[in-house]
Amino acid sequence: MSAGTLSLPASEQASFCAIVAMNAGCQALEEKRAATLRLQGKCADMRPVMHSPQATLLAEKALPLLISPDQGVALLGEAFPRKHKTLEETVQSLEGDRPKAAAVTVSESLWGRYTLFCIDRHSGGCAWYREPSGGQRLYTWRVGAISIVTDCLSSEIIAAIGRRPSINWERVAQLIRQTEMSASFCALNEIEIVQPGMLGTCSDSRIASTTIWSPERFCAASRIEEAEQLPKLAAECVSRWLDGHSRVTIELSGGLDSSIVAGLLANDPKSPFIQGLTIIPESPGGDERAYARSVARKWNFGLVETRVTPEQLNYLELLAATPTVEPAVYGLDVLADRLSSDLADTFGATRIFSGQGGDAIFFQPQVAAIAADYFQSEGLTQRFFRIASSIALATNTSLWTVLRSALSSAASFEQREIPAAIGGPIGRHVWDGERLLHPWNAESQHLPAGKRLQIAMLTHCQLFHRATRTAANRRLVHPLLSQPIVEACLGIPTWELVPDRRERGLARDLFGKLLPQQVRARRGKGEASGFYNRVINAHLPELRPLLMDGALASAGVIAPGLLDSWLTTEHLLWKDDHPTIGALISLELWARQWM
Repeated sequence: MSAGTLSLPASEQASFCAIVAMNAGCQALEEKRAATLRLQGKCADMRPVMHSPQATLLAEKALPLLISPDQGVALLGEAFPRKHKTLEETVQSLEGDRPKAAAVTVSESLWGRYTLFCIDRHSGGCAWYREPSGGQRLYTWRVGAISIVTDCLSSEIIAAIGRRPSINWERVAQLIRQTEMSASFCALNEIEIVQPGMLGTCSDSRIASTTIWSPERFCAASRIEEAEQLPKLAAECVSRWLDGHSRVTIELSGGLDSSIVAGLLANDPKSPFIQGLTIIPESPGGDERAYARSVARKWNFGLVETRVTPEQLNYLELLAATPTVEPAVYGLDVLADRLSSDLADTFGATRIFSGQGGDAIFFQPQVAAIAADYFQSEGLTQRFFRIASSIALATNTSLWTVLRSALSSAASFEQREIPAAIGGPIGRHVWDGERLLHPWNAESQHLPAGKRLQIAMLTHCQLFHRATRTAANRRLVHPLLSQPIVEACLGIPTWELVPDRRERGLARDLFGKLLPQQVRARRGKGEASGFYNRVINAHLPELRPLLMDGALASAGVIAPGLLDSWLTTEHLLWKDDHPTIGALISLELWARQWM
């Protein structure tokens, strides 16, 4: 399959939008009424589905929608029941004047990719809830006396409001150091990313946030017998994502996680048409064709193999794309994004599956925190020393190093540091301050070190839900991040998830029947960091001025200084600085889109 030529998607459209007056004053109500009329004029596919003097909810005609009998609660998006009640029965029990109770009910009874919106018919107040997986994006934009609640800050919404949000340069500097937080903390002024599992309530000119769902609540250790039900649970989730979709593609790297998803798809009773895609970067360690082929051969589906070179991946293509709330951290590889989207188009697939999220739920890292978790729970037993020994062998470190770390009270997680010489006035000031702390991480401080690390990895998985070509029209699905699977894996102790020196050992055993022996016995993952360093080197004539004379430098976030020596062929050949340089490129391109 050819890598193709540049073909940018049309501007992403919001599937729903609520216009909310922040209070019952005349000015707020008039601003809300005028904004609603302008928005309806800009978005012909949007129709009013709920209305009160203080809030109007518009939704696309094609968006799945259920409304409660009191006309006060709307469930928007894809939701699946997991208890004895049907989807419709669950929604019938909800009441608009009890938004917290409604959010608790849906988080316990349903899962999927949805938003809950409530209007209190008595007080005029309203509330919104983002489902726990984060698959459904949700933002709020405070503009004067009104707020916009939507899943996409589309060009039509911006035109209806009449101005663009401005850039928060201090937040941009924070995201350079913590790029993994860019799907949780917004660098646009007045815009908030609603966190998964969070209920927002508008009352008296302010928005209050209440945690309804948090991963730390599911970290009580489950019995191993419950863990053994994980393959059945995963099969049920994949089957739900297949409802109404008879032709699918899968991004098949040949790694453990995408191979498990491929096996689940191939064994589903619906027998969907499956077409795989494996991308082969021209780089040592990047060719995983043998593993991907073994999966496709085992389940007898087609596999398109595409070799890509550093010259073919041009990050600057993003300058012509529609601005998104989140910078392109996931999606910076515009070539892979386009290849996956084009493959789905070619084969008429209405779902694109990936294995993203498996590293977090199955716990890929082999770290001393696993032994620390066991010691905290079970004490100093023979198994503790076996676990510590396995980690030492897997990481090629001494047993004493692992023991010392496991028995210490503090767990150290790897965090990227930015050399001060790269920072401008804003960057140096921000990097001397506190790091961003995701609410999930804040709520998990009492947990053992390994579970805290697993939850931190789950916060990073929010990156996978960013708007991309593959995600357009709700095609892209990461089934391993489905709420029931996440909750089940959180309840499995880290020493059971990694019982020996094999990474993700429990998953290899539980899903073993779905895996070719070549994949099941594989140790380690493919390595593509060298490829991305070569991408930067191949495009240095364009990337050097982009960063040296760009928006980040002009705003005082970065200073050319040390960066001048980094952006050289010699440096890129010997140093793996792509995580930092890639973050700078991603945020520079994002900032230029919004300026």
